[in-house]
Amino acid sequence: MTLNLRRPRPSTEFQPSIQFGGAASDAQPETESRNVLVTSGIHSGRFPISGLQIRDARSVLAPLVNIDDNAVAVINGRVVEEDEIIAENVTMVAFVKPSAIKGAT
Repeated sequence: MTLNLRRPRPSTEFQPSIQFGGAASDAQPETESRNVLVTSGIHSGRFPISGLQIRDARSVLAPLVNIDDNAVAVINGRVVEEDEIIAENVTMVAFVKPSAIKGAT
């Protein structure tokens, strides 16, 4: 039995190195400021949806965070309409079923 082993390539053949991190003065990417935490049930994630209407965010994110068709959008504890624009200072949008909202039937 013969083993055919391949030698590792010398480090000079690799792609240029990538530097992670950086100085504190490095500017953050613009999309970072648009990232909003989106929750729907047990699913959550950060997505660049700042500036979008709720209906647009819902249509894009529904398959990603499993947003129920009957779920309502909540920003800062306030139920918002589908045409509400997600402001830049919003950090979290929750899609919840109406039964999870106090006073809803």
